[in-house]
Amino acid sequence: MNEKLVIIGIDSLDPYVILEHRDELPTFSQLIKESSTFLSKSVFPVDTIPAWVSIYTGFHPGNHGVLYVYDVFDPNLSDLRKLDISHIKGKTFWDYASEAGYKVAVLYPTLMFPTWKVNGVMISKSPYDRRVNDIQTSRDISCYPEKIKEKYGIPTEVKDIWGGYPGKDKLAEWASLGKDAVLEDFNMAFRIYKGEKWDMFFVYFSHLDIIQHRLWRFFDRKDPMYRYDQKLTPIILDFYKLFDNIIGKFINELPDAQFIVLSDHGHQSRPIKTLNINEYLRQNKLLKAKKVNILGIFRKIMLNIITTLNLEKHAIRIISRSHYLTKYSKQAYSSSGLILKEESKAWLSTFAGIKSYPHGGIEINSEIVSKKEYDELVSEIIKLLYTLRGPNGEQLVKWARRREDVYNGKYTEQIFPDILFELKDDWGVGWELGRLYGKSHDHKVASGGHRKDAVLLLRNIRRDVVRKNDISIVDMAPSILDLMNVDTSSLKLDGKSIFR
Repeated sequence: MNEKLVIIGIDSLDPYVILEHRDELPTFSQLIKESSTFLSKSVFPVDTIPAWVSIYTGFHPGNHGVLYVYDVFDPNLSDLRKLDISHIKGKTFWDYASEAGYKVAVLYPTLMFPTWKVNGVMISKSPYDRRVNDIQTSRDISCYPEKIKEKYGIPTEVKDIWGGYPGKDKLAEWASLGKDAVLEDFNMAFRIYKGEKWDMFFVYFSHLDIIQHRLWRFFDRKDPMYRYDQKLTPIILDFYKLFDNIIGKFINELPDAQFIVLSDHGHQSRPIKTLNINEYLRQNKLLKAKKVNILGIFRKIMLNIITTLNLEKHAIRIISRSHYLTKYSKQAYSSSGLILKEESKAWLSTFAGIKSYPHGGIEINSEIVSKKEYDELVSEIIKLLYTLRGPNGEQLVKWARRREDVYNGKYTEQIFPDILFELKDDWGVGWELGRLYGKSHDHKVASGGHRKDAVLLLRNIRRDVVRKNDISIVDMAPSILDLMNVDTSSLKLDGKSIFR
């Protein structure tokens, strides 16, 4: 490979926001004109960690096994600390490029902490942050080799923004600190970009995702709770303009380099209408609930009080103070404490987080369902899901499948529930018992959700794209390595190069 390859990853960069505002985004607009691609598809579930690990490795989640979904009820990321990425080290696109003799510079790859030996430079930020105050945190920095810390003045830790909900009154200040963090990331990356010798440069920016989660209802006029706010409405587009400027600076510094600009998924409004899957299972005698529904009554009262009085930020702060409060708040919100599991054959899984996303899964209770009746029960539930109808008779389930029919891999049984499904885009998974249709209670806290369509823009790539209409983010690692003339045939990756 004679030309340098630059890969810029931006979490949750949405293709349709770019299209709608391309007149205000000159770099993106020019890239769209030059690129032979624009869209790719994310993985299932559509979430940051499984998606980026698929981008890094070329494996779908069933074969890389790294699944974690950020949860409003776990602001301290206690479940994230349980993730093991030891089997990913040495198996990313930058590792294979290093082994092939290429010099690499890899900055801030999400979750890939601490750094490890590469042929070049690797800098990563800890996924675990420490609270500084109500809106700010700090993260440790890891570098390989250590000596680059002194060379570039890299600190041992950096300031960041808290992933929890800061409250509407502090959203503008919180977002401003997020912009400062992006610029700090860029400034460090740009010093490495200009100061190191490399063949492949990769930089990842994380902040757009959480900014869109918190502020989407002020930005998207189609959001059911949209309300114009002089301070808050411009913020998301300002972040897109910021990244437009950042990408432009990378390009202007090395105009002849090959560029790939990509995201792991897009962004859209999180559904407000919910479909209570556990209630549907109960109605079909597959789930049994406690008759005395004191917890359900308490849940309804508390959620109504919190929503009506705008107490979300206070509730989240209280939850974050204790592991037990986190645990029991999850049980209350998901109604799991009402399920008699010893008498239930199936229930809604929490694998995709306790939130109103369109995707979800159903667990089969292996304690009471025999291996002999398992297949028949799974088929029965899938058929039942397809018969679900909305209040106006509309079909609600986009698809429902056995987990092995979605991803048949080494880790499929370990990370996925028995049945996986996806609802129509304007419906989310609900957790109530007692009624089939409900309403999301977390839209003020997180109005933005993930869209499967992701961005893939190419510049100066002098290779034909052979598969423009069915590109997956799983194809990114083999495509990057193909551009670098690295043979991947022995790796048995799930993804395939998109280039001829």
